[in-house]
Amino acid sequence: MTIHTGYEPAAGCTGHSQQGAKALMAWYLGAYGAQGATNLGIYNCRPVAGSETLSLHGEGRACDLGVPVGAGWAQTLANTLVDRSGELGIQLVIYDRKVWSGRRPLDGWRDYNGSNPHRDHLHVELSWNAARGLTAAAIETGLHPNGGGVPAWPGRHLRHKPDNLMRGDDVRMWQQRMADLGHEIAVDGIYGPQSARVAREFQQEKGLEVDGIVGPKTWEASWQA
Repeated sequence: MTIHTGYEPAAGCTGHSQQGAKALMAWYLGAYGAQGATNLGIYNCRPVAGSETLSLHGEGRACDLGVPVGAGWAQTLANTLVDRSGELGIQLVIYDRKVWSGRRPLDGWRDYNGSNPHRDHLHVELSWNAARGLTAAAIETGLHPNGGGVPAWPGRHLRHKPDNLMRGDDVRMWQQRMADLGHEIAVDGIYGPQSARVAREFQQEKGLEVDGIVGPKTWEASWQA
């Protein structure tokens, strides 16, 4: 475990979310969706609430990971993100009136006096390196360096429906995992014919039923590959 040192403030609005932030959000929803995780946003060109300082949401480097108020697993996750911040490139975490920052990395959690208490979400900021290059697979490796970290199945079968395309962060997360494994696939959060083709290729490689549908067995095998 290593702690991230340093802090890169926002310089100006970029107009979009960074890929690393999208990967973090997709991983989070896949891992904790069954426990009430929600996406409360990434990109938003605005100042920090109650100040004139530009929020890192304006550069698309901050994720608001929605949690049920009072959920014990949320504090555990917050602690883990801090403990592994060096591996993940996380430079700041705010949760439940506490803040940890790479500006003072060894001070641990400190009181947070901002106007938003952050009781219903973890505010997580990434360094620029992480914002540009972090992947769902890297998050799994960073959090579970000895293996065994399989994001929870999102609870729905991902399949190609030409008349009603499946979309979502769980789709994007699985696509990113396939891309990380070397498959040619667009990471766009839309389960189209290309995703179904890659699913069939992967299923054939792993000796699974070849149907192009990402169910619990294919999902689990994707992160054990």
